[in-house]
Amino acid sequence: MCPTFPRREDGPARRELAISRSEFVLESTTDSVIVLNRDWRILYRNKKALELLRERDLSLGVSLWEAFPEALGGPFHQNYKWALEHQAPVEFEEYLESMETWFEVHAYPSPDAISLFFRDVTERRRIREQLTYLAQHDFLTGLDNRPHFRARLEQALVSAETMRRVGLLYVDLDRFKEINDTLGHCFGDALLKGVADRLRCCTGDSDVTARMGGDEFVIVRSNLRSAEDAQALAEDIIAAISAPFKIDGYQVEVGASIGIAIAPRDGTGADELLANADVALYAAKNDRGGYRFFEQEMAQFVRLRQALKADLANALGRGELELEYQPIYGVQSGRLTTFEALLRWRHSEHGTVMPAEFIPLAEETGLIASIGEWALETACAEAVNWPQDVGLAVNLSPVQVRSNLPLRVAGILNKTGLRPSRLLLEMTESVFFLSSADNIELFEQLRTLGVKLALDDFGTGYSSLGYLRDFPVDEIKIDRSFVQDKGAEALAIIESVAKLGHALGAHVTAEGIETQQQYERIRKIGCDKAQGFLLGRPVAPHETSEQVQVYAQRKQSTPQSRTKLSNRERPQTNWVASG
Repeated sequence: MCPTFPRREDGPARRELAISRSEFVLESTTDSVIVLNRDWRILYRNKKALELLRERDLSLGVSLWEAFPEALGGPFHQNYKWALEHQAPVEFEEYLESMETWFEVHAYPSPDAISLFFRDVTERRRIREQLTYLAQHDFLTGLDNRPHFRARLEQALVSAETMRRVGLLYVDLDRFKEINDTLGHCFGDALLKGVADRLRCCTGDSDVTARMGGDEFVIVRSNLRSAEDAQALAEDIIAAISAPFKIDGYQVEVGASIGIAIAPRDGTGADELLANADVALYAAKNDRGGYRFFEQEMAQFVRLRQALKADLANALGRGELELEYQPIYGVQSGRLTTFEALLRWRHSEHGTVMPAEFIPLAEETGLIASIGEWALETACAEAVNWPQDVGLAVNLSPVQVRSNLPLRVAGILNKTGLRPSRLLLEMTESVFFLSSADNIELFEQLRTLGVKLALDDFGTGYSSLGYLRDFPVDEIKIDRSFVQDKGAEALAIIESVAKLGHALGAHVTAEGIETQQQYERIRKIGCDKAQGFLLGRPVAPHETSEQVQVYAQRKQSTPQSRTKLSNRERPQTNWVASG
């Protein structure tokens, strides 16, 4: 309540008693208090006010606006003036920039005066703003979080004019899961922060940029000028994210796939627009990166993908998963050295589903561990029947590498009876990249078993070669993209890898050999082994014994004498962790 101050006609004794009681109350309160007359001159101020405003002159009789000239005519002045004119209390919070302080003020007017009760609430405001910020932003990247993004998207759609377009870009990182699984979550978090910083550089102040969770991001442009505007933004984002990231002394590369939906063409509500952008994103990822605009036909693709996910869970039980084996030859001797096991899915309804389509689904659903173990055991059991000088190569996903791999491999070898030295485990560069104590011990345990290790798809993952010092491998496989590239740069890369492999004591295998010219190139460079359609197609398990017999008779033959494939025949995709 407003303290009662005596009127002029009161007697001196009564006045002194009233003031004494009021001062006792006002000095005891936790608030700072200033009492002003109608001319804004200070009649009273308690100790709290003097302490809080010690840098200002609060002498009795001084005008408040002499002490705070910067506040004259501002929110403080206007609120006090209104309270006096209407003889009604006011409560408000206001920031005084000159003191960098937020004040909570309660003003109580009387006919002759106004009493100001106020306190410094700067810290309370800071905590409140921080809590509000945390409730609206992703804690890791500082971008908008999913709920806040959705609210802003809905606002953009509601406020959009009839002919105004709103663009939504749904961004998903390529290869992030592989990096996060093998390099660790701290490394993955640092990468996500780096991606967020690059997204900020690509977008404008009026754009909404949010992290939806995991490695998914969204951008909303509420003033989209045209579809070309969305296309240009997508291209900028892909270029920015594709540039190498340097983290903790290492250099890694990821890509980005983007799905684009535009309102009102692709939807007028938040749910519809998000769903359609997500559909376009699936299409973009199926095209191995880049961006795609939403099209109505894409919905059928997404439904098929979801159905494949559900069917994959039962594929093993129904006997739909099979292995084929592709031969690998010694380049100089022409001798069959190895069969590589390649996974196939013979779907009862859709026919053959290639690994590029279902391996990502297996990794998303967590089925890759059980499928991979089945493939390893099945291949080892089949290889026991081959000649003892023919080895077996099996690809492993990063998930398998982290699942007590040495013990599981030892169990399979013991069960099938395959000699460990005949087994070559192929893994992509991401598995080797992090030189952690756990990973080093894991590979040492595999070597103790007698199993050989191969670095698969070399050159497509990371640019640092430091991991090869910590993880010496028995074989390096050059990715088919370099073999099939006719450019001088690709040739130089193959030659460099061959020299590097030999310096490390590893065999070098060239993948994807489809023409005689490609074979001659890798032979002259000095690759040790070759694999591809020119040398032999993948065959079913029951055909391997026939192949072995034929190849055994041709140990000294050269690829020139073998039957070449028609130009119409295309190589099939190997089963690799990245799909």
